[in-house]
Amino acid sequence: MRSAETYFKELQEEINNESLKSSISKKEAFSNIVSGYLVEGEVFSSPNICTFKSMRDGICIDGYELSDEMNTLHVFISDFHEENQPKVISKEEVMNLINQAEMFVYTAITGQLHSLSINSEKHPEVYDLARTIRDNHSTIRHASIHVMTNCISALEENPMQDEIERTQTTYHIWDLKKLYDFNIEGKQIDELHIKLNEQFNESLRLIKAPVENDIYECYVGYVSGTLLAKAYEYYGNRLMERNVRSYLQARGKINRGIIATAKNDPTMFMAYNNGLTTIAEEVIFSKQDESGFVEINELLGWQIVNGGQTTASLYRAYVSKEDLSELFVQIKLNVIKDKNRKDELISKISEYANSQNKISISDLRSNDAYQAELERLSYTINVPNTSEPVTKWFYERTRGQYNVEVNRHGVTAAKKRAYQKEFPKKQLITKTEAAKYIMSWEQLPHIVSKGAEANFLEFCNKVREEKVKPNEKYFRHMIAKGILFRETDKLVQSLGYKGYKANLVTYSIASLSVLKKGSIDFDKIWNQQGIGQDLQEEMEFIISNVWKHITNPPEKGANVTQYCKKEKCWELLQNKLAKPTLIPHLREEE
Repeated sequence: MRSAETYFKELQEEINNESLKSSISKKEAFSNIVSGYLVEGEVFSSPNICTFKSMRDGICIDGYELSDEMNTLHVFISDFHEENQPKVISKEEVMNLINQAEMFVYTAITGQLHSLSINSEKHPEVYDLARTIRDNHSTIRHASIHVMTNCISALEENPMQDEIERTQTTYHIWDLKKLYDFNIEGKQIDELHIKLNEQFNESLRLIKAPVENDIYECYVGYVSGTLLAKAYEYYGNRLMERNVRSYLQARGKINRGIIATAKNDPTMFMAYNNGLTTIAEEVIFSKQDESGFVEINELLGWQIVNGGQTTASLYRAYVSKEDLSELFVQIKLNVIKDKNRKDELISKISEYANSQNKISISDLRSNDAYQAELERLSYTINVPNTSEPVTKWFYERTRGQYNVEVNRHGVTAAKKRAYQKEFPKKQLITKTEAAKYIMSWEQLPHIVSKGAEANFLEFCNKVREEKVKPNEKYFRHMIAKGILFRETDKLVQSLGYKGYKANLVTYSIASLSVLKKGSIDFDKIWNQQGIGQDLQEEMEFIISNVWKHITNPPEKGANVTQYCKKEKCWELLQNKLAKPTLIPHLREEE
C-alpha cells in the first residue's frame, strides 16, 4: 500500500501533467482533478471550473454546480500548495476559505455581488451565476460549500450546517487524507449519514422481520411521501444505487401515473405502488420494543436499490406544490451486518430487486465487453511516427487503473520510468473522456453538457443500441477525436474566452461535425497526433460563432450553463449552421 507521502507526490505529478496538457495553472488543474474525484464519489455530477476572487470584498470561488431544478447549489474553493511534502492547514485557515466562499453565496443571494467588484465582461460566467442565484433564491433550498486542499486539514470534522438567508447550508472539507482514502484505500469519499429528525423532522417507524443471521437484518413498514421527497431534494441521485441511476437515466421520463396518483388519489398510493427496496450499512434507533417495532433516527450509507422512479416522481410532485401529507410508500430496509460481504450483498440485492427492469445487470455487462476491448486494443496499438521507445495510448477502463499498472510494472525505479515512457501520462484517456469525445462528434453537445456521468450513461445506451464492436480503426479514430477535442480546449484557452469552456468546446466540436463530418481525416490526425494549422484556423471561426450563440439565450436572463444542457440550444445552433451565410468557407461541398 502506498504511503500518504507517496500519494502526495503522485498527486502533484498528476497536477503538473494536467497543467501542461491543458495549458492551465496548477491551481486550476488541481480544481479539475479533485472535482473529477468528487464526480466519481457522487458528490457532484457536472461541476464547472471558474475562478473569481475579490480580496477587497473577501470573496473567492473556484467552481460551482447548480442543479437542473435550481434547488441545490454547490460552490467550491481550492487551496493548492506547491510543496515537496504535505503540510497541515490550520483550522483558522480552513474557516477563512469557507468564509470567502460563504460570502460569495451571501452576496449573490442578496443581489449585492453585482454592485461590488464583479464585472460582466471580465467574469461573464460568474456574473451569470450570481444573477441566477439571486433570481432563483426562493427555490434554492440547499447550498453546499466545499474546501478542496492538497494539505492535511487540522479541522477534521466538517463544520455544523447553518443557514444563509434562509437557505440551508452545509460545509465539506476535502483534504489530502480524504483524497488518499478515496484513491488509495478505496473508501467512499462522502458516505451518506442521514439524520432524519434533525434534517427532515421525521423518523422511520418500521417492524423488524423475524430473520436471524449474521449477514443482514430486515425491517419493513412505510415511509411518508414528504420525507422521501425531502430526502431526494437534499441528496439527489446520491440516494440511488448505481444501477438504479442507470435505469432512471435510460428511462428519461418521469412516470406520469405515479404523479397523477400523488395528485388525485394520494390515499390509494400504498395500494397501487410496489414500494421501495433499500439498504443501509448501519442504523441508529431512537426507540425499540420487544414486539419488533423500531423507530430509526439515523441512517448510514442508505441507498435505494428499487423504487428510484417512485422517489423521483414524488419529488416532482412535491416541488409542484402537491400535498403529500396523506401519501405513504411501503419500504423494505436491509441493514448489512457482515461488512466483509457488503459489496457482494448490495450487488445481489440490487440485481434481484431490479430483475424485471430493462436496464439491468446483464445490460451493464454488455458495456463491459465494449470497455474491455478498448482496453485490450490500447495495449497493442503503437502511436506512429514517434522516436524510440514506441509509445501507446492508455485506455483507463477503471478508476486509478493507470497508477495501479505503473506501480505493478515498476518494481524498480528504472522499470517504472520505462513503463511511463511507453504509456506517457499525457496519452491517458479515461472511459468518461472517451464518451465525451465521441458524443461531441456525434452531435450531442447538450448531453455532454450535462456532466460526465449523465453523458457516460447515455453513451452506454447508444453503444448498446448500435451494437458497437471496437476494432483497430475504431480505436485510432476515437483517439483522433480525443486529440481534436483536447486541441480545441487549448485553443479556447489561448483565445481568451472567459467562461463556459466545457460548453464552448463540446458545441464547437459538434458544429465542426455538422459542417464537415465527411471530410475530416481522422487517420491523418492519428498519424500526426495533432490537428494541423488549417483545421485549427477553421476551429477559431467556429468557436467565435458558437460563443455568440450560447451566450445569447433566446430567453432573456437565462443561465448559460443550464441553457447549454437543453436540446433546444443545440437545435437553434444547427439552424444557424444550416444558413449559407454562416462561415461558408467551412461548409462541406455537396
